[in-house]
Formats: sequence, structure tokens, C-alpha cells
Amino acid sequence: MLPRWPTWLSPFSKDRLTLPSQCLACRAWPSADVLCAACQQRFFHPVFRCTGCAMALPGLSAERPRCGTCLQKPAIWQHAHAWMDYSYPCNTLIARWKFAQQPALAAHFARWMRQDPQVINLLETADVLIPIPLSPQRMRERGYNPAAQLARHLSPEQYLPHCLQRTRHTTAQSDLTRAQRLRNLRHAFAVADAQRHRITDRHVLLIDDVMTTGATLTAASHCLLQAGARQIDVLCMARTP
Repeated sequence: MLPRWPTWLSPFSKDRLTLPSQCLACRAWPSADVLCAACQQRFFHPVFRCTGCAMALPGLSAERPRCGTCLQKPAIWQHAHAWMDYSYPCNTLIARWKFAQQPALAAHFARWMRQDPQVINLLETADVLIPIPLSPQRMRERGYNPAAQLARHLSPEQYLPHCLQRTRHTTAQSDLTRAQRLRNLRHAFAVADAQRHRITDRHVLLIDDVMTTGATLTAASHCLLQAGARQIDVLCMARTP
């Protein structure tokens, strides 16, 4: 007869022992979190970002929340925010999350993001959280949708899955310009007919992992507004600087 695990070691026990690990940034050992306390204090601090493009730029403040480019050409959404720049250690963590089969990191990201007052404000003012969907082909390749994971962990009560859908698989956008990305994403999103009543006249917070040019979020926002959403805000984990 096999011995039973002690209750405190069971992976299903709420009171299980939290084992120490190595910090994924500085490699300090032991660390009680995936990033040690010193790295969290060093890297995690709110900054003012343009509410149009989510870029962190000098001179932006609560009284001056938009950069010159976004004042001249406003985005389709009302407010955009990114938790961090897509730079070290955020880029390393995202690579592990998206490409190294480490979906459990999403819970840590959501917990850290909820320490940002601007993130909390977006969550509190939104009616529903809708993630940018993956195409079925990309979903089969990756096994999970990082944006959906993030939305679910940020606010499970507001999380609205399966509402926004990809209508077709699009080519990778990493080497495309913004104009090329917009053409690539034309008619790439649709709102499921059975879900339309859930976004009609609702304030939608659109969730994605990384914002680069904003083309994907723009295409998705157009689709949601055409389907009856009252307002779109955008929240991403990271913004390319």
C-alpha cells in the first residue's frame, strides 16, 4: 500500500507548504515568489502613461494624460493602460508564459497588476472583461490563450469568454508595419450572435498581453463597437517602448 501524502503537502490543500524557488530575474535563492521582493520593488512601480497609446512618456501627468500624437489622432478607445514596458524582466516573463508552456504565471501577473491603481480603476469602471481571442490554429499550437488567462485572473466575475471570436487565422504580425497589420486584421474578428446582448450598451475592458502598434486592439474595438458596446477601454500587461 502506497503511503499517503501529508495534508500540508497535497497540491489540492489550501494550506499546503509554499516551497521556495529561484527568482526568475536576479536568480536569487530562495525566493517565496517567482520574483523576489527586491526585484518587485525595483521593477514594479506605477508610471504615468498616455491614455491613448499607453506609452510612458516624459511630462505626462494626471493633468496632461495624452501625448501629442494621440491628441491629433485619438484612438478608438477611451482609455488605454499597460502595466509595464515590454523590457527586462517583463519580456522574459512573458516569453516563459507564452512560449515555454508556463501558464501558471498568469496568476502572478494578475496579482501584481492589481497593485497598480490605474489597473484597479479600469477594472472598477468596466462592466465586462473581454480578451483578444486566438485563432483555432494558434490555440492548437499554444494550448491556451494568454489574454484569456489574464482576464480571468484579473476579475473572474467580469470575465466574458467566447464573446469575441477570430473569424480567420492571420499571419504573424511581428515583422509588419501598423498599416500592414491593420490590413492583415481586416474582418478578423466577430461577436458571437448569442453573446451580443451581453455587450449591448456595456462598458468593455479589452484585455491583451502585449500592445505593439495597437492594430489588433483597434480591429477588435471596431468590432465590439459595431456590435453595440457603449465604450471600450484597453488594458495590457506590457507595451513595447
